[in-house]
Amino acid sequence: MKSKANEWVDQFPEFHKLSSTEQIVRLVYFHTVEEGRGTVSHEELNRIFEFIEVPTPDNLPQLLFHLCGRGKRLVKRDGEYSLRREVRKRIEEELARLSGTRPPVVLGHVAVFEFPGRVFADAKVRILLEEARRCYATECWNACGILTRIVIERALDSVDAAIKAVNGLRDKLNYSTANPSFFSKSIVEGLKELKGAKLIGDIVAHHSNITLDKHDIDVVAAPFRMVLKEIKTV
Repeated sequence: MKSKANEWVDQFPEFHKLSSTEQIVRLVYFHTVEEGRGTVSHEELNRIFEFIEVPTPDNLPQLLFHLCGRGKRLVKRDGEYSLRREVRKRIEEELARLSGTRPPVVLGHVAVFEFPGRVFADAKVRILLEEARRCYATECWNACGILTRIVIERALDSVDAAIKAVNGLRDKLNYSTANPSFFSKSIVEGLKELKGAKLIGDIVAHHSNITLDKHDIDVVAAPFRMVLKEIKTV
């Protein structure tokens, strides 16, 4: 991790001149987003400061407390820290500016959950898609993950009674890929990828300390849309 931490800091030409709070939020981003750890502890922050050979602020506990309160940049849960969504977005924009690139273009909330002109056999699918669209627009990513999972399961149930008779989304997906006659050949690969959508829905439903972000939803958007377009309408 030491080399990765130094490579990360090198992206910010003025990192050593930043205030302690600005250094902290960038290191929290490194650990929670770049390293994919989700949260970071006080001790882990100490270690990262040592890795990059920047003195750890003597008042680090007080600064963390401030950033979770009036500073409004961190969120504390179970003794560990993560970034507020708007702070994460600001750092992503800064990285894009420093690298001379634009942030990746991803599907907007209309494109992900709207299917113009399609009337699904299960009317509840339309209602769930509308709710998922609102959640995406307001950045309620956990709700998006759960709704995506429910939409997939109900949509598969509407394909055939044999699929509906199978219990659980994982088994429905396995059954669907093992019996490809229900779908066109190209869609079968999309069904396999939707196991990721099942995973994020289950994790959010059963692990209160895990939160999703926009990328978690966007990564399953393409197969989600392909499969929903394959579902027969009334």
